[in-house]
Amino acid sequence: MKRKTKWYAALACAGIIAASAFAYRLYAKGAPAADIAAFARSDMKPAAANELTYMADGSNAVPGMKLVARTDALALYMNPDTTEIAVLNRASGKAWHSNPGDIGSDAKASPFEKDRLAAQVTLNYRDSIGTLGAITNFTDSIQRKQFKAEGIENGVRITYTIGDTSLGIDALPKRIGKKRFEEKVLGKLDKKTADYVSNRYYPLDDNPDVLERLDTEVSRALVLKRMLDAFAKAGYTPEDLKADNDENGASGGSASAKPNFTIPIEYRLSGDSLLVRVPVKDIQESPGYQIRSVELLDFFGAAGQDEQGYMLVPDGSGSLIHLNNGKTGEEVYAQRVYGDDENDNSKRRGQIAEAARLPVFGMKTGDEAWFATIEKGEGIASINADISGRKNSYNSAYASFAIRGEDELELYKGNKVDEFQLLTDDRFAGDIQLRYDFLSGDRASYSGMAALYRNNLAKEGVLQPLKAQEQLPFYVDLLGAVDIRKSFLGVPYKGLMTMTTIGQASQIAKEIQAAGVSNVQMRYVGWFNEGIDHTIPETVKLDGQLGSKSDLSRLAAQLKDMGGNLYPDVAFQHVLRENHDFKPASDAARFVTREQALLQPYDRALNAMNAQWGSFYLLSPAKLPYFVDQFVDSYKKYKMDSVALRDMGDTLTADYRVNRVVFRDVAKNIVTDQLGKIEKSYPNVMLTGGNQYALKYADRLLNVPMASSAFSIEDEAVPFYEMVVHGYKEYAGAPINLDDEQDLTYHLLRSLEYGAAPHFFWSYESSSKLKLTAYESMFSTHYSDWLGDAADLYGKLNSVLAGLQRETITEHARLKPGVVKVGYSNGTSIYVNYTDQPVAVQDVRIGAKNFTVGGDGP
Repeated sequence: MKRKTKWYAALACAGIIAASAFAYRLYAKGAPAADIAAFARSDMKPAAANELTYMADGSNAVPGMKLVARTDALALYMNPDTTEIAVLNRASGKAWHSNPGDIGSDAKASPFEKDRLAAQVTLNYRDSIGTLGAITNFTDSIQRKQFKAEGIENGVRITYTIGDTSLGIDALPKRIGKKRFEEKVLGKLDKKTADYVSNRYYPLDDNPDVLERLDTEVSRALVLKRMLDAFAKAGYTPEDLKADNDENGASGGSASAKPNFTIPIEYRLSGDSLLVRVPVKDIQESPGYQIRSVELLDFFGAAGQDEQGYMLVPDGSGSLIHLNNGKTGEEVYAQRVYGDDENDNSKRRGQIAEAARLPVFGMKTGDEAWFATIEKGEGIASINADISGRKNSYNSAYASFAIRGEDELELYKGNKVDEFQLLTDDRFAGDIQLRYDFLSGDRASYSGMAALYRNNLAKEGVLQPLKAQEQLPFYVDLLGAVDIRKSFLGVPYKGLMTMTTIGQASQIAKEIQAAGVSNVQMRYVGWFNEGIDHTIPETVKLDGQLGSKSDLSRLAAQLKDMGGNLYPDVAFQHVLRENHDFKPASDAARFVTREQALLQPYDRALNAMNAQWGSFYLLSPAKLPYFVDQFVDSYKKYKMDSVALRDMGDTLTADYRVNRVVFRDVAKNIVTDQLGKIEKSYPNVMLTGGNQYALKYADRLLNVPMASSAFSIEDEAVPFYEMVVHGYKEYAGAPINLDDEQDLTYHLLRSLEYGAAPHFFWSYESSSKLKLTAYESMFSTHYSDWLGDAADLYGKLNSVLAGLQRETITEHARLKPGVVKVGYSNGTSIYVNYTDQPVAVQDVRIGAKNFTVGGDGP
């Protein structure tokens, strides 16, 4: 009986183990992953290379350089000895150089900084034990003559071998047979030299017929030089070296034991532009050394201390850093394109900053300017800028590219914390490409840069002109339901709290119309799958306490009759609530540390992540196509032609899962592909944020940047983003009623300066219900508190901006502190005065905290 009981127990245990294993596999399996290779491929063919020949040039326009290529607008020059390049604007005669011309006289620059000033590329790397280093192509390639220049169509390719490739002491055999030593080396040298060499090898104790190198003696610099010269004079070859070391059981040294890298850079003229390309897949690394990031053309077009102008950086709406502004005590400007990667240690620590929505930067000096667009690799790019006087005497702006995922691992030893730098083994394998354009005269300004970029995006089909509309849009977000902590008989649980039902949304729409507001564009947030923090949208189920499917259809029809539209909101990339459709072990992105990407919301009051507000996962970009396909199919039953995408134009994250790394630039390709699918099924797409890659698919943009981050090194914010999209996209900034600045006069003036429609975030129920919840930042949402003021604001904006919606912003100028002029393509000018005093500028009088419309427009 006991034996039988044991068998039953064993079988029961086996059954439990099998069931547990099955349950785990079922839990961990997750959604199907996309084929990452299909999104990671490079669509650029290698440029055919040939022997570089220089063109005849009798102009001597760029002394010391040779002409490589020429178009009607530009000429490309190169210095064959230093590989510096210069681009001549043939119309103005201005030459833009890759490097400053008087580096040696820069008293501010350290020796390493002078190396950077003379370099075209700097590589930041890590060795096998985690030590970080940096190496430039000037000291470790150009000065060593380790580069090759080849001709390509309309340009040149330069391949740099960066690092010490010499063997040093290991160019001499560690061990060599006595007889071969005499035949191969000593017998080919004069007696004095032969004796010198012979005295630095000694016989092995256990085998006198084999000689070993005396390293303590040979490693001395002068001795090593004489020994290397002697072996070279004897005709000793690398093949001899390998044969002797192998025969005698000695491990020969290798140049690969030191950091050395091979990287090609291509310069090519294309019409009015210079294209600079790095095919990352062709970069080579020595074993044990991994490149973290590539800094490209750090000092292209750098401005000296006697030059006037500014640098344009894409911080938020855009920002200017005045040349030589003296802010050497402030941090340098460095910002990732498309915002921080949430799959990154720095994001988990929290910070408040506007995102860089556009992959552009530029510089104006005097009556000339250059403007750079990152066309390939912008998803892994950062834009950097610094002023003169900190490390050197130049103002510079450039792009860097993180070709590996990077993070820090913290190990706690008692009260001590050790940090280790981690890198992914996988490396980004796409292309890096920048386009440099050049402007002169009146076009050499941030207004000219915006016009150039806008025209380029229009040619590419990213921007399409707006259709005529009589009234300015009025954007209103309505909060449907939120989840809050509840309890039953002392047992806590999460439940939904209704803030705005569909019927109440209909009532609010009627009251908005009655207040004189038309063209209402309503985003309904928190309407399905358990409220605003909804489950992954594999299926779409309307939250029943808000109303029915027919109620939603009637609301959409009502808004259309009013000249507006309904945009039900959905989030994909932030998984805000777990359920059986989402398996974190498989579906969540991974940090470089291999942890699941689980984050907490940032609490501005605490300046830290707040776990009390819950947490959310980052969806792996590899899983996004599956969930988008499921959503598109499930959403059809609501018979909508519109959708609001909460995060697909705002957030871009990587996934560092081992064996399936998705870099941000690859994630960008995945996201754009999904946006195309959604737009095909639901042609009216509203996006928040407005990253450049998403612009093509949106007809309306919310929460576009209406300011910069005001980093200390910056001098003034400008509406560069708005100057690019106005006339092509309808847009609004963040909700006015949730802004720190509650002065509606300020928002009126700001909206007029930025050409933006008004945007509010409301609820039918009082926002007091949200106190002490994760949503308390929505501190002022009760619609009845705002409706009158909102209608008044809309009326003032509509009277000015309604007729300008299809026009482009052609000019923005700060006439004096607090006073700006905005010019439109139809000749209309808007003068805005933020100051407390009336002012008169350009024969126009503007009241205190007021505006005036003038110009030749209608």
